[in-house]
Amino acid sequence: MLAVPLLLAAGSLGMVAHAPLAAAQTPAAAQATRSYDIPAGPLSQALTRFAAEAGIYLVGNGSMAAGKSTAGLRGSYSVPAGLSALLANTGLEAFVQADGSYGLRTRESAAPAATGSASALGTVTVTAQADTGGASEGTGSYTQKGPSRTATGLNLSLRETPQSVSVMTRQRMDDFKLETLTDVMEQTPGIAVYRQNNASDFQARGTSVNLQTDGMTQVTSGWYYLTSTMFSLDDMAEIDRVEVLKGSSGLVVGKGNYGATVNMIRKRPTHDFQANVRANAGSWDTYRAQADVSGPLNEAGTVRGRIVASAMDSGGFRDYEKASSKMLFGTVEADLTPDTLLNVGMTYRERDAKGIGTTQPIQRYTRAGGEVAWMPRSFNTGAPWGGYEQKGLNLFGSLEQRLADDWTAALKFSHQRVTMDDMIAGYYYDQDRASFGRWRNMETDNWTVNLDVKGSFELLGRSHELLAGAGISRFYSNVQLPLNSLNLVPLGELGVRMAQGGAALPKPDYSGLIYGDNSFSQKQRYAYAAGRFRLADPLQVIAGLRVTRFEERDITPYWWNYDMKENGVVTPYAGLVYEVHPNVSLYASYANIFQPQTAQDERGATLAPEEGSTYEIGAKGEFFDKRLNASIAHFWMKTKNTAEESGGLTPGGDTAYRAVSSATRRGWELELSGELARGWQAQGSLVQQDSSLNNASKYPKYQFKLGTTYRFDGGMRGLTVGASTRWQAKTSVNNSAAVLSQGGYALLDLMARYQVDRHLSFSVNVNNAFDKKYLSGLTNFTAAGLFYTWGAPRSVNVGMRYDF
Repeated sequence: MLAVPLLLAAGSLGMVAHAPLAAAQTPAAAQATRSYDIPAGPLSQALTRFAAEAGIYLVGNGSMAAGKSTAGLRGSYSVPAGLSALLANTGLEAFVQADGSYGLRTRESAAPAATGSASALGTVTVTAQADTGGASEGTGSYTQKGPSRTATGLNLSLRETPQSVSVMTRQRMDDFKLETLTDVMEQTPGIAVYRQNNASDFQARGTSVNLQTDGMTQVTSGWYYLTSTMFSLDDMAEIDRVEVLKGSSGLVVGKGNYGATVNMIRKRPTHDFQANVRANAGSWDTYRAQADVSGPLNEAGTVRGRIVASAMDSGGFRDYEKASSKMLFGTVEADLTPDTLLNVGMTYRERDAKGIGTTQPIQRYTRAGGEVAWMPRSFNTGAPWGGYEQKGLNLFGSLEQRLADDWTAALKFSHQRVTMDDMIAGYYYDQDRASFGRWRNMETDNWTVNLDVKGSFELLGRSHELLAGAGISRFYSNVQLPLNSLNLVPLGELGVRMAQGGAALPKPDYSGLIYGDNSFSQKQRYAYAAGRFRLADPLQVIAGLRVTRFEERDITPYWWNYDMKENGVVTPYAGLVYEVHPNVSLYASYANIFQPQTAQDERGATLAPEEGSTYEIGAKGEFFDKRLNASIAHFWMKTKNTAEESGGLTPGGDTAYRAVSSATRRGWELELSGELARGWQAQGSLVQQDSSLNNASKYPKYQFKLGTTYRFDGGMRGLTVGASTRWQAKTSVNNSAAVLSQGGYALLDLMARYQVDRHLSFSVNVNNAFDKKYLSGLTNFTAAGLFYTWGAPRSVNVGMRYDF
């Protein structure tokens, strides 16, 4: 494998350039100078960043630095000089311990140091290098520096995880103003965003993804035009990072899709006070404001809180589209005892959308292959009077208890409720007909409770880790749909033409509609276990198992009724990680997942549950003291009972499917993320995927993504510039009469930010800088023809941020 020697060579260079401080740092290394640009603010954050950039270990628990501030650090410093400058006027000083790591002590405690042990110095303090529990906020990095639990539930670094994992950090999101989940997914390695008018769907490795928040799975409604109003449009202000696990994830998800799992990790309260406000304005009358305040709530710092609020009001590139949203996030963390940590919080959201075309794109070909004229990018199939108001509340919490011998127990819960009292819409179904709809009293509830225990144990002279847990999750969704819908109305009866746009559609009289309940419910009960076993110094085996009992019941008045149960479904997991170099590991893994499905064949029979297995081999490296991660992976996926459109219809007139056994998907991924050189951050990927399914052409075979920024020093200090490009290969959909395709295309986004002083900064972002005209979604409606959705034109956004 060519990538292995390349990674080994890079690892050797990384060790030479940035030797980690595992043993005593040489005097020459300690006195070598480097350039730093660390803003004033909380001392513990500044010290953590300095340790990461200097390549040293600064040990302790942060208690001495809590509540203290620093004036920051700018310029070239040796390690001792840099620490001294950061600690000026704090009453603290740094010293070198016997193993070469650094500690802190009060200046009064320095005198006894000459006569005694290190313990006499009062050494405690700042968190070890990048020891932030995986949090990306404040690191300034484009890579994950701490552990991730997304793949197995165990705390593993990216290099130790035997599957592909991509992380979108807080810095990456801030630099390119990725403000919604869809924004983030568009720039995430290996993810394709498929748009169908106002709806967005996320795809990886040829199929859909699962969504989680803090490891708790979010289940969506059975109606696409309702689920598309949830999650994908959510503001990301309260999210610290997004971890994306590629492939099957049955160990941590249970029932789900085998493309990927997108895990959004919330921000946590900080030990030190910090606050910032932001505001930005952009194209299509877009305005957004955000505030974020965090810190201790009592003098001892044992109770900490955080509140984040954002508000947005915008138009859209389509005619008459308007949207507004509000988000309030609050969380409190309390050290009930030295061994007990309680965290509770809530997120409240409101969203108001007008001028929506729901999921109805623009027709290009009729079912018989007749051409329909192209419409401009501003064309809106929806009427200006269509829209909805949505409210959502998520309550969550955890109780973590440290047990004996490094064991811990954690109880977590999450309850999310989303409601939408009324949603009305009118839109062009095709060039000849319009559709009018009204949906009422939509509600969705997600409940999850989970308990797990994890810790380490000794066996055969080596230390191993074990995790075991159990939980229950419930999902319920209900919506009232008309039983006597207006259905499809010929445009001739309305006296309008499709080319006039949605604004020409008259609002009908909905008062005579009669409604019926449509409900969807799911329940999972599960137990799982996973372990990391160190068989030899360079060799680790990671294995796990999940057993799930699944129930689903769907009831609709005149479409379908399902009552599905799966008992004792076993989803195994196995991984092997072999360290061939201190910076490089080889790995292999097998993961499984299952997905009950409601697709029907031409006889009206429901297809059996789909099963997906993912096999993956690859190499991962971490360089420059873990500031840069790189990986190469080859994967192949085999499925059973995959639903594929048969070309016919069910007895009820819906699209019919057939079950395809041993459908395969395969491909490879290259990814690099982190610091390439001082001040230069980058995240790039090249992905290829093949599929044996007939609809594989709907998604791109190749994708390339690269986002990078450079922070200037010297005379241009304070200026950061960056660019992000996204390229994908040709996509297409077809029926028996026509083919609709989008050739390969590339988009370029630009950014610049100027840090005026330690408080104030200004920024500008340009998306689709060359105003590329492209299709962001292609749709085959079997009964109506082929449809398309335009991608967004060029847009500009300017903003400011003030840190207190």
